[in-house]
Amino acid sequence: MTYDTAPANLSSLRQRLINIEGNEGSVNRRTVGMALVVVGQMLPAGAIKGGSAMALRYGRATRFTKDLDAARSGTIVEFINDFEERLRTGWAGFTGRLIERTAPKPAGVPSAYIMQPFDVKLDYLGKPWCTVKFELGHNEIGDADEPETALADDLADLFQSVGLPRPEPVSVMRSDHQIAQKLHAATATDSERAHDLIDLQLLEREEDLDLDRVRVTCTRLFTYRAAHEWPPVVVVNDNWDTLYDASSEGVEVIPDVAVAAEWANDFIQRIDAAMTNETT
Repeated sequence: MTYDTAPANLSSLRQRLINIEGNEGSVNRRTVGMALVVVGQMLPAGAIKGGSAMALRYGRATRFTKDLDAARSGTIVEFINDFEERLRTGWAGFTGRLIERTAPKPAGVPSAYIMQPFDVKLDYLGKPWCTVKFELGHNEIGDADEPETALADDLADLFQSVGLPRPEPVSVMRSDHQIAQKLHAATATDSERAHDLIDLQLLEREEDLDLDRVRVTCTRLFTYRAAHEWPPVVVVNDNWDTLYDASSEGVEVIPDVAVAAEWANDFIQRIDAAMTNETT
């Protein structure tokens, strides 16, 4: 089912999604996915990261997320001013407002490394539509400087199916930076990030990786953060089986978390063994 003209109002947009998706659960999930894309169309210079980057890269083929995280390439003041202007201007009938929330203050963590949280309140043709939880981080070892562009076809197709313009690919964190960050998080002491094993499998399978580039980026990030050394070891921590099962539902990845951890450790070894042409 495809509509040829844009929805005339918010009620029309909602009804078209119901007609296409068929049930409320699917409508809610697709609304969130569309909202992430809409915000991505209006983001200033930087790179979308984390689970939101995975969702925008792979659409329904990855785990569900409601939040959007990004790294900025300029100052936070420049980013906020630019973003607020873009939200006022809008895209395809969607406009928005940026509401700053109170940032956490974890003990021992420098303020420069804490993500700044916001709510992005989106309207469609002037009526409240969806709120996206948005967190903004700093440019860590250049991870926001050279983003890749990507957007899953199933997300882009949904806009066209309801009569909206097809969105442009969005800026997502380069795959080597994303792999480095996920390996660092998954191997931290007492890590609860079993879901990173899911994302790593998708990145390794779907992207044309230069493992030497990945190795260099991993080494730089682990050295920069100075929390634990490269190469690390993935350990299955308490509750990882439950966390992994919940996040991997409907995603084509290794079904058992222990086997997934073995795969991840092999992946780390392959990355660490990668060499440049100059040294081979």
